[in-house]
Amino acid sequence: MNSDFSPPPPSKLNPRVRRVLNVFAAGFAAVIPIIGTIWLVKLIYQLLLEVGDRITAFFVKAFMVLRGEDINGKVVIDFPGDDAFRLILPVLLLLGIGFILTNRLGKSILQWFNRTVRRIPVLGFIYSTLSQFVDAVRGLGGDQKFKGVAYVEYPSPGSRLIGFITGNYHDVQTGKGVTTIFIPTSPNPMTGFVVIMDDDKVFKSDMSLEEASKMILSAGLVAPESFADDMNGVEKD
Repeated sequence: MNSDFSPPPPSKLNPRVRRVLNVFAAGFAAVIPIIGTIWLVKLIYQLLLEVGDRITAFFVKAFMVLRGEDINGKVVIDFPGDDAFRLILPVLLLLGIGFILTNRLGKSILQWFNRTVRRIPVLGFIYSTLSQFVDAVRGLGGDQKFKGVAYVEYPSPGSRLIGFITGNYHDVQTGKGVTTIFIPTSPNPMTGFVVIMDDDKVFKSDMSLEEASKMILSAGLVAPESFADDMNGVEKD
């Protein structure tokens, strides 16, 4: 039974209506990244202020205790430039933590902490997942990890997976040069697998590490500019 209230198919839409929808979609696509960026910056700013406020309140209360004053109630911090002060404190704290963790002792402490937390049920799974996600986002496409982008023909001829070249070695057993390629999953790059291919079978891509990373994270929605140019050059029926 056909419904009289079903919307007309896109091909039968009025050209003016279709043009308005296209213009709206273009404006929507242009505004969403801007709004998302502003929202993320605002979220980080508010989070830093909150952390700075707690750090400041802690030191103020500690100072009051040393002076023997009563610390019951909430400590109100209000002075000229207090927002900038509260913003700088967590930044300095993060720099201090980063400095400590870049040393041998700090790395040992961090490794011990990671092993301890990951043994805790549920909490360990959440911590491990977030840690892997941060490492993936921070390192995906980084020059220090990946040497280039390559294609791996799979699962059938004409189909290709995007991979990152991680190293070049000599296989003593076969006597051939081999290339290791990390193939991340999309849109979740936290997991993936490594393949070892003979050098003569590696099909290197012209995509940059940044372009390949964006394509993987967006599940193919964000294509390299060279792909877009090729698509524009294809004749349409």
